[in-house]
Amino acid sequence: MAIPDSPPLAPLSPLEERAYLLGRAEVHRQLAENTAEIEIRAIHLRMARLYAEQAALIVMVVSD
Repeated sequence: MAIPDSPPLAPLSPLEERAYLLGRAEVHRQLAENTAEIEIRAIHLRMARLYAEQAALIVMVVSD
């Protein structure tokens, strides 16, 4: 039995996308805080930084 295709998602507004990215950054910061393993913590901190950088880029584009 085939699964029907789901309708395409509506694109996020710049402010919605920024909020999403900042939320993901916060999740990774929290994961880093709760991880004892140094390598895993470093990965989460890097992901948090990348999400925050992407969110900052959206602000720059929207404000132009």
